[in-house]
Amino acid sequence: MDRRRSDILLAVGVVIALSVVVTSDQGRGGAVDPLAYLWAAGLGALMLLRRRHPVLVLVLTALGFLTYHAAGFPAIGVALPTAAALYSAAEMGHVRAAAVVAGATLGFATTYRLLAGQDMAFVLGYELVSHGALMAAVIVLGHSVRTGRALRLRTAQVTRLLERQGALDADARVREDRMFLARELHDSIGHSLSVASLYTSVAREAADDGERQQALELARTGISDSLAQLRRTVALLRASSRTLDGAGPGLADLPHLAAGPAAAGYRVNLDVADISPGPEIEAAVFRIVQEAVTNTLRHSTGTTIEVSVACDGPERVSVVVADDGGPVAGAGAPDGHGLSGLAERVSDLGGTLSAGPTPSGWVVRADIPTEGETS
Repeated sequence: MDRRRSDILLAVGVVIALSVVVTSDQGRGGAVDPLAYLWAAGLGALMLLRRRHPVLVLVLTALGFLTYHAAGFPAIGVALPTAAALYSAAEMGHVRAAAVVAGATLGFATTYRLLAGQDMAFVLGYELVSHGALMAAVIVLGHSVRTGRALRLRTAQVTRLLERQGALDADARVREDRMFLARELHDSIGHSLSVASLYTSVAREAADDGERQQALELARTGISDSLAQLRRTVALLRASSRTLDGAGPGLADLPHLAAGPAAAGYRVNLDVADISPGPEIEAAVFRIVQEAVTNTLRHSTGTTIEVSVACDGPERVSVVVADDGGPVAGAGAPDGHGLSGLAERVSDLGGTLSAGPTPSGWVVRADIPTEGETS
């Protein structure tokens, strides 16, 4: 039922209720004055304006009540003629105005009846209490309806906000997982394929069959590593979380990482401090070195790679990977997403990463806090 229909029904109900009371009270003394019905119709018609002008309707209802008595019609009580207006004002949020008008109207009606010589005990002991209780009840009812409506509205708003936040969180988790898997694919498979590509180039330029076979075997090993990393990534996709059984790459795997470029003719100098910063940080350090070495294999013309992993204070780990490829005019960061992925990984751990050319080549630096885990 829409608001307009409910207001019309309320207006009709007020007219009928007041008309019945007028007929009952005036009928005792003979003929019923038609103006009393006109007054009832007027108060009912005011209900059509109760939503847009609740205070005005309340004041006009009180004035109509006073006019009714001034016209000399028999008294019919004060609560019934004003109940709908009091309820409407309270429902629209004007509780104070409803209380003031109710008190003033009730005070006038009580004074009028006492001055008219009606029994004081009846007026003050029964009429005042009963009418006052009824007027207070309709005001409380109107306020309760408004409060309940506001509570339902806020509940619906909170529900919508929670649903929207849940959808945003789900999207964020999906994006985060996609970024995580993208980094895993790039960092692991990209390096293995780069090493395999390097060995195929070595095999193509080998002077004898022995060197060629050795290079091809190393290329095969790199491709096998790529397939193993691909299977691990597929397992990550199937898993309910990012954590798989078994340890991930760490500082102990750096010598194996350096073995590939060393076998291809690069001089790799590892300087790794005896530290244990925790598996997550160790994995990040391994990926930093891996990506820097991969970029050297892809882009550098140098032959030496310097890798340093050390404590930078009691609660920080520093990583430096540099090559001697020499400065390149107009050189910037290597193409692709490797360094940006590393920057995100390091940032997630609260650290910083930088990469750029030096007079002797290219250097990647990272600084990662360990929160006191380094030993």
